[in-house]
Amino acid sequence: MRRKDREVTDLDTFINIIDQCDIIRLGLSDNEYPYIVPVNFAYTVEDKQICFYIHGATAGRKYELMNQKMLF
Repeated sequence: MRRKDREVTDLDTFINIIDQCDIIRLGLSDNEYPYIVPVNFAYTVEDKQICFYIHGATAGRKYELMNQKMLF
C-alpha cells in the first residue's frame, strides 16, 4: 500500500468497515482482462482470520475462473 496513513491494520476497524457493506466485489483474472462481479457475502472471524462466504453455482464464468486459479 502506497499510503501508509490510510492503511487499515486494526482487525476491529476492518470488521466495522465490512459490517457496513451489503456486497463485495470479487475480482478475478480472465487471461488479459479483469472480471469483477458483485456478490452477497457472509463472513466469520476465527483466530484473527476473516473467512468470506459467497453465494454461487457450480457452473458459469465465475466458477470456471475460480476453479482455474484452484481456489476451491
